Amino acid sequence: MDRRLILDLIDPARQRGLEIGALDRPVVSRAMGDIGYVDRASRAELLVWYADPAHPIDRAALVEVDHLWGAETLLEAVGGQRAFDYVIASHVIEHVPDMFGWLMEIAAVLRDGGLGLFVVPDKRFTFDWPRPVSTRGEFVDAHLRGLRRPDIRQIFNHTYETRPEGAPERDDDAWSEYARGCVALCRQADAEKTYIDAHCWVFTPRSMLEALDLLSRLDLAPFEVANLTPTPPGDAEFLLALRRLPDGLDAATRRARFQASAAALDLPEEQSTAGAPEAVAAAQVALARAAAIENSTIWRATAPLRHVIGMLRGRQLR
Repeated sequence: MDRRLILDLIDPARQRGLEIGALDRPVVSRAMGDIGYVDRASRAELLVWYADPAHPIDRAALVEVDHLWGAETLLEAVGGQRAFDYVIASHVIEHVPDMFGWLMEIAAVLRDGGLGLFVVPDKRFTFDWPRPVSTRGEFVDAHLRGLRRPDIRQIFNHTYETRPEGAPERDDDAWSEYARGCVALCRQADAEKTYIDAHCWVFTPRSMLEALDLLSRLDLAPFEVANLTPTPPGDAEFLLALRRLPDGLDAATRRARFQASAAALDLPEEQSTAGAPEAVAAAQVALARAAAIENSTIWRATAPLRHVIGMLRGRQLR
């Protein structure tokens, strides 16, 4: 996706913003304006995580992390300041264990009228293509449990239900062995309380809107939809922009504002790609394109898959 679509919605030279998970490819650089970088680890820790020379990340270009966001809330991480005009997160929302809670925390740092800007992979055109879209019950379950790291279900779905390059062919014996490897990884993560990065959620533009509708019905986060740009032909991601509603509005007005903003969208009908041979090829092309654009994200997302495949080959890939 052309990053100018994000920059067209903000004014970095005049506004104050946050960017989550920028790594080596920030949308807004420090030279462009007042920007703070948020991650769950410091730059020094990220350099250790991405020390593998095979990793496509540009280690020299890793941004200096200003705010660590992990066990504490985002508001706490930024020093209790509700002082930001925009928050950018590219290929991040699908990784967060509790999406509803995560959006609530973003709303808590935005000024009235501030924008949450999210680049989201469209599951139809990535290695997630075989997976069903995430359900409303899954969002509620994760939120009520207050997940801060991916749970067994999320790790298993990310490893077993996807079709990564290099995974075993789907003959019965190989697939059974792969399933056992996925369960072993889940068991290890649960026993050691390890954070295993995963695509916790899978979306299409329409399924994202349905998830946001439930968020609005539950009155959890005061947002309306400022923009939802569908996945362009030949691309693998879409752009979501949420506008923070003023604090003074009552629940009925917040709901009405969300409904009106959602109704104003003109989303095209979505075609399912699951199971079609040409869809598999298209997904691989789109994944390669996404890897070129968001290489560090793709590598991080597929790390658990490489781990399982490595187990089956008798060696560890990291």
